Amino acid sequence: MDENEDKYHRVLDLLQRQYPRGMSISAIARDVDMNRGSVSKYLEVLLSRGDVRMEPFGKSKVYTASQRVPFSDLFDYLSNAIVILDADLHILMVNKNFITTFGILRERHVMGRGLYDMGLQLFDDQSIRRNIERVRQSETFITEMQYIEDGTNRIFLIEFFPTVSYAGKPGIMISLKDITRWKKTEEALKNTEKKIRTIFETVPSGIIFFEADGTILNANQASLDLLGIKSFQDLMNANLFDISCYKEKIQGLILQAKVAEIELTCDFDRLRRGDLIPTTRSGVAYFFVVFAPIAMEGGGVPHEFAILFRDITAEKLARKELIFKETRYRSFFDNTCNGVLIYEPIDDGNEYLFKDINRATETILQMKKEDLIGKKLFEEFPDLPDPDVRDALIRVLTTEKPEFLAPLQYRKGKNFPWMSHYIFKLPSGEIASFMVDVSEAVREDAASRTRDYCSHR
Repeated sequence: MDENEDKYHRVLDLLQRQYPRGMSISAIARDVDMNRGSVSKYLEVLLSRGDVRMEPFGKSKVYTASQRVPFSDLFDYLSNAIVILDADLHILMVNKNFITTFGILRERHVMGRGLYDMGLQLFDDQSIRRNIERVRQSETFITEMQYIEDGTNRIFLIEFFPTVSYAGKPGIMISLKDITRWKKTEEALKNTEKKIRTIFETVPSGIIFFEADGTILNANQASLDLLGIKSFQDLMNANLFDISCYKEKIQGLILQAKVAEIELTCDFDRLRRGDLIPTTRSGVAYFFVVFAPIAMEGGGVPHEFAILFRDITAEKLARKELIFKETRYRSFFDNTCNGVLIYEPIDDGNEYLFKDINRATETILQMKKEDLIGKKLFEEFPDLPDPDVRDALIRVLTTEKPEFLAPLQYRKGKNFPWMSHYIFKLPSGEIASFMVDVSEAVREDAASRTRDYCSHR
């Protein structure tokens, strides 16, 4: 420690020991064995730094140590790693964070050592050394630098401050903060923002951000394309509530402030008639919409919202057409006077499951539909002529050529009708069969054969 620094500490230590009793300059000079003029000069410096207090006592001045947190204790509580150097770059002081950051094992041997003798990789960097030299020579220097430590990849933010000691000698304070986690978080945030921006710009679904009053804040290119708008400015001049035919539905979602999936309709002819947006589209379109409030930092009622939407007009119309066709098909299927059966082949066509039957089939087979669906054909009706029926079904299944079956009975007996079948393969891979009741023809044929037989006898 410098001789002058030692004298400052002797004066301050004496006043701290005597606290709260004050001491005059003469008393201090006598106890620390210094002349009165030197003590007066030291006290002026300590007073200017706030380390001591002075109160006039008659013609004399009484000095006491300031009662505040000791600088050394405060120094150790700082979160940054700090080292203070003298003009010759010898270490005057370090805090505990500096010791732990750089894993220095012998803290006692740090004071008074040259900074470059510590073997710390960071201070071997030539750009850092040049900057320290600029501070030392009172030249223009960089106040902040970042450094990546080889091997560990720790990132430090380094700050440089010129200082002055008690004795008025120049020095340097260097503050180091490990910002590795912060930089990684920052990088991750940048990557996340980049990904979100990429999604925003490239996703085929429209995305619109807006305020509670319908003011549009931002929209992606897909939104413009879906709405038939050329520029974002044209959309900004409109209001979100103008676009949808169901303003109340969106307003209700805003009040609830919950994520929701809805379907909205847009009448582009109405938008064009009212000069609401300069769209190139016409007619009515249907959109599937995901509504989401934008969460506020720290909670609170959101005042910004987003919708993600896609055009489902074609799907909507196709679904309506499909429903119409299915209704028409079901009406024909259920109400036709002939029996209609749908089979699903299993076991390579050796067996068939009942998939659907109409009302006429229920009457013919004398069974309810729900009692038959899912049952196996040959297990449920073992009286069917086999292998004739099975072979015919396999041929239709493999060749996809329709066939007529000779009249047959599902169950033997006078009460069961004779049925003729036209079987064919459906695009779904199932087998369909039309049944026609030919009982009367079969009976007439049998009677005719009987008459012929009798006449020949």
